[in-house]
Amino acid sequence: MLITVVALLAYALIVFLGMEYLWEGIHEIALPLTLAGVAVLALCVYVMCKSKASRNKRQGLPREIIAIVIAVVILYLGRTPFSQFFYVYDHQEELKQGMQETAESVAQIDSLYQHYAQQRLRNYRKELKRKRVSNTKTKALEKSLRRRLLPTRLDTIRVQRQQWLSSLGETHVWSLSTPRSIHYLLSASEQWTEQYQQVSSMIYQGEKAEAFNSDGMIGVTADQLVPFLTPQPTDSRSLLVMVICCVLILTTYFHIRRPKSRYDSGHR
Repeated sequence: MLITVVALLAYALIVFLGMEYLWEGIHEIALPLTLAGVAVLALCVYVMCKSKASRNKRQGLPREIIAIVIAVVILYLGRTPFSQFFYVYDHQEELKQGMQETAESVAQIDSLYQHYAQQRLRNYRKELKRKRVSNTKTKALEKSLRRRLLPTRLDTIRVQRQQWLSSLGETHVWSLSTPRSIHYLLSASEQWTEQYQQVSSMIYQGEKAEAFNSDGMIGVTADQLVPFLTPQPTDSRSLLVMVICCVLILTTYFHIRRPKSRYDSGHR
C-alpha cells in the first residue's frame, strides 16, 4: 500500500507540473484536473483491490474490469503532461537561455519606441519648416504630436515593465511561476507593440509617417520558448518512467491474491 501511495503521489506531481506548462501556468485549471485524475485513479485502485479480494467473483469481476479500464484511461491521458515535464526537464538549459534572451529582446521595445517617437517628431518639425509654417504654429503642432506620442503615463508604464522583467529572476523547472512567466514573455512583445501602435496610430495632416512596428527591429527569440508550452511527443525515457510509475501504482492490486471460492462463506 505504501508503494502504491508513494508512486501515485509521484506520478500526480509530475503530471501536475506538466499540466502547468501545457496550461501556461493557469493553476486554476491544472490543479483541479490533476486532483480529479488522482481521485478517480485512487478510487479505481480501491475498487480493483476490493473486487479482486471478493469471494463473489460474479459481482466482483465486472467491477474489477470496469475499474481497470478507467484506471488505464486515466493513466493513458496522463502521458501527455507526464512527457511534457520530462521534455522541460531535459531542456532546462535551453529554457533558461531562451527566457534570458527573450526578456532582453522584449526590454528593448520601450527604448525602440522612444527612438521612433523622437525621430517622428524631428521629421514632422522638418516637414513643417519645409512648408514654411510659422514658428508659433509649428511649436503648437509639435507639442500636440508630442503629447499624443509620449503621454505622461508611458513613463510609469515603462518603469513598471522594466521592474517586472527584472523580477523574473532565475528560471527553474520546478517553480510554478516559470510556465506563467513563459506565457507573459511570449505575449509581451506582441501586446506592448500593439499598445504603442494604438498610441502612434494617428497621423497628422502633412506628416509622412507610419504607426510604430517593432517587426525586424529586435531579435525576438520567443520561438525558443514555444515548445515548452506545446505538447511534445513521448520519448522512450519518459515512457519507461511512466510505465514504472504505473506498475508501482498497481502494486497493491497485483499483491492481492484472488480467492479460489466463488462465494462468500459469510465468515470473517
